Amino acid sequence: MATKAKVALGLVLIVAGAVLALLFREDEFLWFRGGPLGVVLVVVGVLDLGEALWRARGRAEVERRE
Repeated sequence: MATKAKVALGLVLIVAGAVLALLFREDEFLWFRGGPLGVVLVVVGVLDLGEALWRARGRAEVERRE
């Protein structure tokens, strides 16, 4: 997946998770409650965003060496 797409996906997950965790804490989606599901989405989004930025930084260092 392209770096820009991974960054965008990470940001979308963080925003969606924050909205679920803050605004829909007690609502249920299938068998998930909004609060815990929101926290999990935020964590996954931060990890995805961190991985995308880490790989982009590594790629930039390799290009600089060549």
